[in-house]
Amino acid sequence: MDQHVRWAYDVRDLGEALRRARTDQGLTQIELAERLGVTRMTLSRLENGESVSAETAMRALSECGYALVVAPKFATLHVEAAPTNEPDQDGGTGG
Repeated sequence: MDQHVRWAYDVRDLGEALRRARTDQGLTQIELAERLGVTRMTLSRLENGESVSAETAMRALSECGYALVVAPKFATLHVEAAPTNEPDQDGGTGG
């Protein structure tokens, strides 16, 4: 499974990550806005790094297949791939 980690340090980075996620899914702003129950302008503001509700941002990323993790500034994070059920080299499963 192809896993990507996208870092967002501020609302502009978050907006750019959402735009990439949306286009990766082949969705237009109008299509995603309709799924979220918001206007296209709200989605546009989010993608441009303008202030919108955190709930809208999280729902938009979730709709595009991404999870959002929020950590305090200056926190130390360790990121690793989740275990899979695919066979490993000795025939077992990774998780």
